Amino acid sequence: MKRKIRKEIKAKRDSLHPNDRKERSRLIEETLFGLDHFKEAKTILFYVATKSEVATEGMIRHGINAGKRVVLPVTRGDGLILSEIKDYDLELAPGTFGILEPKPEYLRLVEPAEIDLAIIPGIAFDEEGGRLGHGGGHYDRLLARMSEKTHLIALAYEDQVVRRLPQEDHDIPIEKIITEARLLCTI
Repeated sequence: MKRKIRKEIKAKRDSLHPNDRKERSRLIEETLFGLDHFKEAKTILFYVATKSEVATEGMIRHGINAGKRVVLPVTRGDGLILSEIKDYDLELAPGTFGILEPKPEYLRLVEPAEIDLAIIPGIAFDEEGGRLGHGGGHYDRLLARMSEKTHLIALAYEDQVVRRLPQEDHDIPIEKIITEARLLCTI
């Protein structure tokens, strides 16, 4: 069931015209920057978008320029460690899965419990905060290590939000989902 949903949603996302993805990402970014959770956060975890995901480069750069402590994930084995970045252009290089992550010489480790706001990727989300990732469990294990006070926000195109996803006991719900059309508060 999850495999089928991933395939269908990824196909929809991949079929969006690049200009459409760019405009939708801009609208999502505007909503994110307007949230109190973003304005008040001192330490923010972002992900570096790949392929057809909601674009995050501008958000990351904005966070750094706004004086936020910006953190990115680094894949290590079957898990993620977190590292602060200060210069998007200088400090990143393709890592695991070809995704940009901090180079080894720029690792500045951050504990998951230090994150005030976590921007979480995924393939699909539901209206109750359910999340369907790529299937590796990297973010599931990371979310379990975060503070209960960490705000969890997903960025998604409207086409990625479904009515209900299959969930398991260990799944941690997303607090808010931002699409180009709406802000879903799920908790």
